[in-house]
Amino acid sequence: ALDSQGWLPFHLPGAFSTLAGLAPGVAAIIVTAATGGRAAVKELFRRFLIVRVSPVWYVVALFGMAAAMLAGVGLFTLSGGTAVIPAASGPVFTVAIVFVVTVLLGVVLNTEEIAWRGVALPRLQAAYGALGASLILAVPEGFLHLPLFLQKDVAFFQNVGVPAFMLFSFALTVLYTWIFNNTRGSLLIVTLLHASQNAWANLLSDDQAAPFYWTVALLVAVAIAVVAVFGSARLVRGPVPTLSPT
Repeated sequence: ALDSQGWLPFHLPGAFSTLAGLAPGVAAIIVTAATGGRAAVKELFRRFLIVRVSPVWYVVALFGMAAAMLAGVGLFTLSGGTAVIPAASGPVFTVAIVFVVTVLLGVVLNTEEIAWRGVALPRLQAAYGALGASLILAVPEGFLHLPLFLQKDVAFFQNVGVPAFMLFSFALTVLYTWIFNNTRGSLLIVTLLHASQNAWANLLSDDQAAPFYWTVALLVAVAIAVVAVFGSARLVRGPVPTLSPT
Protein backbone atom coordinates (compact mmCIF):
# COMPACT_ATOMS: atom_id res chain seq x y z
CA ALA A 1 0.00 0.00 0.00
CA LEU A 2 2.78 2.44 0.90
CA ASP A 3 4.63 1.49 -2.28
CA SER A 4 1.59 2.13 -4.50
CA GLN A 5 1.19 5.59 -2.94
CA GLY A 6 4.84 6.40 -3.60
CA TRP A 7 5.54 6.86 0.08
CA LEU A 8 8.59 4.56 0.07
CA PRO A 9 12.02 5.54 -1.26
CA PHE A 10 12.24 2.16 -3.02
CA HIS A 11 10.00 -0.23 -4.97
CA LEU A 12 8.85 -3.50 -3.43
CA PRO A 13 8.85 -6.56 -5.72
CA GLY A 14 5.56 -8.31 -6.46
CA ALA A 15 6.69 -11.34 -4.47
CA PHE A 16 6.42 -9.22 -1.32
CA SER A 17 2.62 -9.54 -1.37
CA THR A 18 3.00 -13.34 -1.49
CA LEU A 19 5.23 -13.23 1.57
CA ALA A 20 2.66 -11.02 3.30
CA GLY A 21 0.06 -13.74 2.70
CA LEU A 22 2.28 -16.24 4.50
CA ALA A 23 2.83 -14.00 7.53
CA PRO A 24 -0.32 -14.82 9.58
CA GLY A 25 0.23 -18.57 9.38
CA VAL A 26 3.94 -18.33 10.09
CA ALA A 27 3.24 -16.16 13.14
CA ALA A 28 0.58 -18.64 14.33
CA ILE A 29 2.98 -21.57 13.97
CA ILE A 30 5.67 -19.73 15.93
CA VAL A 31 3.22 -18.91 18.72
CA THR A 32 1.96 -22.50 18.77
CA ALA A 33 5.48 -23.89 18.96
CA ALA A 34 6.44 -21.45 21.71
CA THR A 35 3.40 -22.22 23.85
CA GLY A 36 2.79 -25.90 23.14
CA GLY A 37 5.92 -27.30 21.57
CA ARG A 38 6.20 -29.73 18.68
CA ALA A 39 3.14 -31.73 19.75
CA ALA A 40 0.92 -28.65 19.48
CA VAL A 41 2.25 -27.86 16.01
CA LYS A 42 1.53 -31.44 14.91
CA GLU A 43 -1.99 -31.18 16.27
CA LEU A 44 -2.49 -27.91 14.42
CA PHE A 45 -1.49 -29.40 11.07
CA ARG A 46 -3.43 -32.59 11.78
CA ARG A 47 -6.60 -30.57 11.28
CA PHE A 48 -5.75 -30.33 7.60
CA LEU A 49 -6.21 -34.11 7.49
CA ILE A 50 -9.84 -33.91 8.63
CA VAL A 51 -11.29 -34.72 5.22
CA ARG A 52 -14.10 -37.15 6.06
CA VAL A 53 -16.94 -34.68 6.37
CA SER A 54 -20.28 -34.48 4.62
CA PRO A 55 -19.90 -33.70 0.88
CA VAL A 56 -22.29 -30.81 1.48
CA TRP A 57 -19.51 -28.91 3.22
CA TYR A 58 -17.17 -29.33 0.25
CA VAL A 59 -19.90 -27.89 -1.97
CA VAL A 60 -20.40 -24.99 0.44
CA ALA A 61 -16.65 -24.37 0.66
CA LEU A 62 -16.10 -24.38 -3.10
CA PHE A 63 -19.30 -22.82 -4.41
CA GLY A 64 -21.00 -21.03 -1.51
CA MET A 65 -19.37 -17.68 -2.20
CA ALA A 66 -20.14 -17.99 -5.91
CA ALA A 67 -23.81 -18.44 -5.06
CA ALA A 68 -23.76 -15.40 -2.75
CA MET A 69 -21.99 -13.21 -5.30
CA LEU A 70 -24.24 -14.25 -8.18
CA ALA A 71 -27.30 -13.68 -6.00
CA GLY A 72 -25.97 -10.21 -5.18
CA VAL A 73 -25.48 -9.50 -8.88
CA GLY A 74 -29.00 -10.76 -9.57
CA LEU A 75 -30.56 -8.50 -6.95
CA PHE A 76 -28.55 -5.55 -8.22
CA THR A 77 -29.79 -6.24 -11.75
CA LEU A 78 -33.39 -6.56 -10.58
CA SER A 79 -33.06 -3.19 -8.86
CA GLY A 80 -32.22 -1.62 -12.22
CA GLY A 81 -28.43 -1.84 -12.22
CA THR A 82 -26.15 -3.19 -14.91
CA ALA A 83 -23.59 -5.62 -13.54
CA VAL A 84 -20.41 -6.81 -15.19
CA ILE A 85 -19.28 -10.40 -14.58
CA PRO A 86 -15.68 -10.84 -15.80
CA ALA A 87 -15.99 -14.62 -16.14
CA ALA A 88 -19.02 -14.31 -18.43
CA SER A 89 -16.80 -13.18 -21.30
CA GLY A 90 -14.60 -16.28 -21.23
CA PRO A 91 -15.08 -19.93 -22.23
CA VAL A 92 -16.35 -22.20 -19.46
CA PHE A 93 -13.25 -24.41 -19.70
CA THR A 94 -10.95 -21.42 -19.23
CA VAL A 95 -12.96 -20.19 -16.25
CA ALA A 96 -12.80 -23.67 -14.69
CA ILE A 97 -9.03 -23.85 -15.15
CA VAL A 98 -8.53 -20.39 -13.66
CA PHE A 99 -10.74 -21.32 -10.71
CA VAL A 100 -8.92 -24.59 -9.99
CA VAL A 101 -5.45 -23.04 -10.30
CA THR A 102 -6.40 -20.05 -8.14
CA VAL A 103 -7.85 -22.31 -5.44
CA LEU A 104 -4.80 -24.56 -5.42
CA LEU A 105 -2.46 -21.57 -5.15
CA GLY A 106 -4.64 -20.15 -2.39
CA VAL A 107 -4.50 -23.37 -0.40
CA VAL A 108 -0.70 -23.44 -0.65
CA LEU A 109 0.19 -19.75 -0.32
CA ASN A 110 -2.53 -18.26 1.88
CA THR A 111 -1.92 -19.27 5.47
CA GLU A 112 -4.52 -17.03 7.11
CA GLU A 113 -6.72 -19.93 8.21
CA ILE A 114 -3.91 -21.45 10.25
CA ALA A 115 -3.97 -18.26 12.30
CA TRP A 116 -7.68 -17.42 12.37
CA ARG A 117 -9.40 -20.78 12.65
CA GLY A 118 -6.43 -22.95 13.60
CA VAL A 119 -5.09 -20.96 16.55
CA ALA A 120 -7.30 -17.99 17.44
CA LEU A 121 -10.82 -19.40 17.10
CA PRO A 122 -10.52 -22.38 19.51
CA ARG A 123 -9.12 -20.08 22.21
CA LEU A 124 -11.78 -17.43 21.69
CA GLN A 125 -14.63 -19.95 21.55
CA ALA A 126 -13.56 -21.44 24.86
CA ALA A 127 -13.93 -18.03 26.47
CA TYR A 128 -16.71 -16.28 24.54
CA GLY A 129 -18.71 -18.91 22.68
CA ALA A 130 -19.04 -19.28 18.92
CA LEU A 131 -20.80 -16.01 18.13
CA GLY A 132 -18.73 -13.90 20.50
CA ALA A 133 -15.52 -15.44 19.18
CA SER A 134 -16.58 -14.79 15.61
CA LEU A 135 -17.38 -11.13 16.21
CA ILE A 136 -14.07 -10.60 18.02
CA LEU A 137 -12.10 -12.39 15.32
CA ALA A 138 -13.75 -10.35 12.57
CA VAL A 139 -11.96 -7.22 13.77
CA PRO A 140 -8.34 -8.31 13.14
CA GLU A 141 -9.42 -10.23 10.03
CA GLY A 142 -10.97 -7.10 8.60
CA PHE A 143 -8.12 -4.84 9.70
CA LEU A 144 -5.59 -7.12 8.00
CA HIS A 145 -7.09 -6.07 4.67
CA LEU A 146 -7.19 -2.33 5.39
CA PRO A 147 -3.91 -1.65 3.51
CA LEU A 148 -5.75 -2.67 0.33
CA PHE A 149 -7.85 0.48 0.69
CA LEU A 150 -4.68 2.52 0.21
CA GLN A 151 -3.53 0.73 -2.93
CA LYS A 152 -4.07 2.86 -6.01
CA ASP A 153 -4.26 -0.16 -8.32
CA VAL A 154 -7.11 -1.86 -6.39
CA ALA A 155 -10.17 0.26 -7.21
CA PHE A 156 -12.66 -2.21 -5.72
CA PHE A 157 -11.73 -1.42 -2.13
CA GLN A 158 -11.86 2.34 -2.63
CA ASN A 159 -15.32 1.94 -4.18
CA VAL A 160 -16.90 -0.27 -1.50
CA GLY A 161 -15.45 1.57 1.50
CA VAL A 162 -14.27 0.37 4.90
CA PRO A 163 -17.68 0.19 6.70
CA ALA A 164 -19.22 -2.16 4.12
CA PHE A 165 -16.10 -4.31 4.07
CA MET A 166 -16.06 -4.60 7.86
CA LEU A 167 -19.73 -5.63 7.84
CA PHE A 168 -18.79 -8.23 5.24
CA SER A 169 -16.01 -9.41 7.55
CA PHE A 170 -18.37 -9.76 10.54
CA ALA A 171 -20.94 -11.78 8.57
CA LEU A 172 -18.35 -13.96 6.90
CA THR A 173 -16.49 -14.74 10.12
CA VAL A 174 -19.71 -16.05 11.67
CA LEU A 175 -20.20 -18.31 8.65
CA TYR A 176 -16.59 -19.52 8.79
CA THR A 177 -17.07 -20.48 12.44
CA TRP A 178 -20.31 -22.28 11.57
CA ILE A 179 -18.56 -24.29 8.86
CA PHE A 180 -15.48 -24.95 11.01
CA ASN A 181 -17.53 -26.25 13.94
CA ASN A 182 -19.71 -28.42 11.71
CA THR A 183 -16.71 -30.07 10.03
CA ARG A 184 -15.03 -31.17 13.27
CA GLY A 185 -12.54 -28.32 13.09
CA SER A 186 -11.29 -29.10 9.60
CA LEU A 187 -8.69 -26.57 8.49
CA LEU A 188 -8.83 -28.06 5.01
CA ILE A 189 -12.47 -27.07 4.53
CA VAL A 190 -12.09 -23.47 5.73
CA THR A 191 -8.88 -23.09 3.70
CA LEU A 192 -10.74 -24.28 0.60
CA LEU A 193 -13.48 -21.79 1.41
CA HIS A 194 -11.01 -18.93 1.74
CA ALA A 195 -9.23 -19.88 -1.48
CA SER A 196 -12.47 -20.23 -3.43
CA GLN A 197 -13.71 -16.93 -2.02
CA ASN A 198 -10.69 -15.17 -3.52
CA ALA A 199 -11.04 -17.07 -6.79
CA TRP A 200 -14.72 -16.21 -7.23
CA ALA A 201 -14.03 -12.58 -6.31
CA ASN A 202 -11.68 -12.38 -9.29
CA LEU A 203 -14.02 -14.24 -11.64
CA LEU A 204 -17.41 -12.80 -10.71
CA SER A 205 -16.75 -9.32 -9.35
CA ASP A 206 -15.55 -6.14 -11.00
CA ASP A 207 -14.96 -2.78 -9.33
CA GLN A 208 -18.64 -1.93 -8.82
CA ALA A 209 -19.71 -1.38 -5.23
CA ALA A 210 -23.47 -1.94 -5.52
CA PRO A 211 -23.40 -5.70 -6.31
CA PHE A 212 -21.04 -6.15 -3.36
CA TYR A 213 -23.46 -4.31 -1.08
CA TRP A 214 -26.23 -6.71 -2.12
CA THR A 215 -23.93 -9.67 -1.47
CA VAL A 216 -23.06 -8.31 1.98
CA ALA A 217 -26.76 -7.91 2.79
CA LEU A 218 -27.37 -11.54 1.80
CA LEU A 219 -24.43 -12.79 3.87
CA VAL A 220 -25.64 -10.84 6.90
CA ALA A 221 -29.09 -12.40 6.49
CA VAL A 222 -27.59 -15.90 6.20
CA ALA A 223 -25.38 -15.31 9.25
CA ILE A 224 -28.39 -14.19 11.30
CA ALA A 225 -30.33 -17.25 10.15
CA VAL A 226 -27.45 -19.55 11.09
CA VAL A 227 -27.29 -18.05 14.59
CA ALA A 228 -31.07 -18.35 14.97
CA VAL A 229 -31.16 -21.99 13.85
CA PHE A 230 -27.95 -23.36 15.38
CA GLY A 231 -27.62 -21.17 18.48
CA SER A 232 -25.07 -18.50 19.29
CA ALA A 233 -23.14 -20.60 21.81
CA ARG A 234 -21.88 -23.25 19.39
CA LEU A 235 -23.32 -22.66 15.90
CA VAL A 236 -23.77 -26.40 15.60
CA ARG A 237 -26.44 -28.92 16.52
CA GLY A 238 -25.22 -31.60 18.86
CA PRO A 239 -21.83 -31.70 20.57
CA VAL A 240 -19.00 -29.56 19.30
CA PRO A 241 -15.74 -31.45 18.78
CA THR A 242 -13.16 -30.73 21.44
CA LEU A 243 -10.69 -28.26 19.96
CA SER A 244 -7.98 -27.72 22.49
CA PRO A 245 -6.24 -24.37 21.98
CA THR A 246 -2.98 -25.24 20.24
